[in-house]
Amino acid sequence: MRRSTVGLAIGVVAAGSAFAQYVISAHSGVVQLVEGRAYLNDTVLEGKFGQFPDIKDNQEFRTEEGRAEILLTPGVFLRIGANSAIKMLSTRLTDTQVEILRGSAIVECEEIPKDNAITLVHNGDSMLLVKHGLYRIDSDPARFKVYEGEAIVKAESGQLTLRSGKETSLGDALMATSFDKNDTDALYNWSSRRAGYVAQANASSATAMNTGGGYFSNGFFNSALLGGFGGLGGFGGLGGWQYNSMFGLYTWVPYQGMFSSPFGYSFFSPATVGYYSPVVAGGYSAGRTPVPVSTGSAFARATSARSASSAGMGGGARGFSSASGGHGGHGR
Repeated sequence: MRRSTVGLAIGVVAAGSAFAQYVISAHSGVVQLVEGRAYLNDTVLEGKFGQFPDIKDNQEFRTEEGRAEILLTPGVFLRIGANSAIKMLSTRLTDTQVEILRGSAIVECEEIPKDNAITLVHNGDSMLLVKHGLYRIDSDPARFKVYEGEAIVKAESGQLTLRSGKETSLGDALMATSFDKNDTDALYNWSSRRAGYVAQANASSATAMNTGGGYFSNGFFNSALLGGFGGLGGFGGLGGWQYNSMFGLYTWVPYQGMFSSPFGYSFFSPATVGYYSPVVAGGYSAGRTPVPVSTGSAFARATSARSASSAGMGGGARGFSSASGGHGGHGR
């Protein structure tokens, strides 16, 4: 069962573990991964040690024969396919807006707190993502799908609420129709693999925070929740991006509870990773088992799965991450 989180924190806190630093992003639009060739406006993006390029307001990002993963609000991943282009209309967490110029994009939402908003835009039509879920937009033909979750679609012809298993064409009169969620393609399958890889990194990072003191000692718990972000205070908390040097990427770690990905993977908080261990099948995390286990078991399973699946998920990709365990930075 997913646990909702509340609150908004902005800043960076160093966790007390060698595996990661805890980062709560101040904005959307951080390029986490590029496979193949991609451009930020007219500049070719090249992977640099410890840097994660930003797509700033009104900048365009496009791929050629490749694909990319972009971090939006904490827990939300935008993945775009080959020969696709987007424009970041707004990078604010409270009003993230991404225009799909061409191609295809999938958005995986682990959680959207009430004070965050994500809107996709295409040729004047807008799609507000309301709930945890999985969404897809294609430009040719122009179509929007909700695999899981809920979205509000607005066009000149009117407004439509779409829920799981429904789609609508864009540019014409809006109408909800059913589609086959099992009819997938290369972008969907790649997104699923990436989701599994990020979930494995979550188990690793949450375990490290639990056992290394970064959560209960001098890191996330004390600094992030008890005033480390300029008076956030209290309990709850949004959770945030955490850099995992073993996996070479940012993963999402919720502050509390355990979340289920739309692809069927699990995201653990540092407190729950010791009690719910990822079930690893065929190199990918396949869900969760609600039986007590040691934190070492969760970590061992995650790192074992990472070793078995790294070639299939990360091979040939140019990730904008540092292998040294530093922040990596957001290039701001």
